[in-house]
Amino acid sequence: MLKQLSRLDYFTLKVLIGLFEFKNGSVVAEKLNSTQPKVSRALSTMREVIHNELFIRQQYGLQPNAMAERLYPLAKKIVASYDQMAIVAHAKPEYHRLLHIGAPEQMSTFILQSIEQASEAFGVSHTVDIHPWGENVEQLMVQGKLDFCISARPVQNQHIINNKLGDVEFWFLAVRKGHPILQQEITLEAILEHRLVFINNGPLSELTELVDRCGETINKKVDISLITSSLLVAFERVINSDDLCWAPSVFPYELSKQRDDIELIDMTQFYKEHFKHIENLRHPSHYLQFHETQKNEFAALLSEIMKENLKLCQQLYRNINSTQSFEINRYK
Repeated sequence: MLKQLSRLDYFTLKVLIGLFEFKNGSVVAEKLNSTQPKVSRALSTMREVIHNELFIRQQYGLQPNAMAERLYPLAKKIVASYDQMAIVAHAKPEYHRLLHIGAPEQMSTFILQSIEQASEAFGVSHTVDIHPWGENVEQLMVQGKLDFCISARPVQNQHIINNKLGDVEFWFLAVRKGHPILQQEITLEAILEHRLVFINNGPLSELTELVDRCGETINKKVDISLITSSLLVAFERVINSDDLCWAPSVFPYELSKQRDDIELIDMTQFYKEHFKHIENLRHPSHYLQFHETQKNEFAALLSEIMKENLKLCQQLYRNINSTQSFEINRYK
C-alpha cells in the first residue's frame, strides 16, 4: 500500500485539493497551468490508489464523497509542507506567479501598488491580471477563476471572505466642460433633468433601488443612460452628451486631473444632505473579497496594506480639497 501511495505526487495532491474546493476539472486545470486530460489522469490515479471513487459527477460539477472529505485536510497539510520546503529552498511555489483580480479599472494603480508592497514583504513576485468588474465576480471567485475582487458590497456566500477596506467617503458629479448645469445652482431637481451615468461595482438591484428611492423624494422618475464599472467609459459618455456621471469614491479625482474635457464637482456634502433621510440606506464601501482557499498570510497582509493605502488616498484628497477649495458649494 505504501508503494501505491508514492504515486500520489505533489501534482496529484494539488488536483485532489482543487477538485474538492472548486468541483470543476477545467477550473483546476487552469489554476494548475495544466490540461484537463492531465487532471483526469491524476483523478484516475487517485481512484486506483485509494480504491475509491472520491468524486461523484453531478449536474453542477464533481461532488466529493466521504473518503474525499477525509483525505482533503491531509492532502492540504502535505502540500503546505511541500510549499514550505520550496520557500526554504528559495524557490517560488507555483501559485505565487499570477493573480487574477476583478476590479474597476480606475483602481488599477491602487491595486498594483498594494500588491507590490505585499509581494516585497514576502519576497515573491506576482504577475497581476486585472479583469473588468462584472456582476458575475462572485461566481468567478467560487470557481477559482478570480483570486481577488474589489467590490462595493459584501457577498453572502459561505465560501467568500469579505474584508472591509474602508467606506466610500467622497462623491463626485462628472460633466463635460461647459455643461449648462455649471451655470446654475446644482439641486437634485436640476440633476434629474438630465440622463445619468452611474459608476457601479456592486449588485445592480441595490443601485437601481437607491436611484428610484432618490427620485421618489421629489416625485420624479430617474432616467439612466449607462451603468458601468469603467470610469473611462463613463467619461467618454459624458463628454459626448449632456449626461451627468455620478461617481463615488476618491479614485475619480486622480483620473479627472489627467483630462481637460471633464469638470469634476465634489458632491460629498450634497450626498450626505439628500440621502440621510432615506431609511435603511446601505452606503457603499470598499471590500477585498476572495475564496476561502485564498485565506492565508499574503491575503491578510494585502488587506491591511490596502486599508492603509485607501486611508492615505482619502487623506491626500482632503488636504488638496482644503487648500485649493476644490469643493463647489452651489447646491441646496
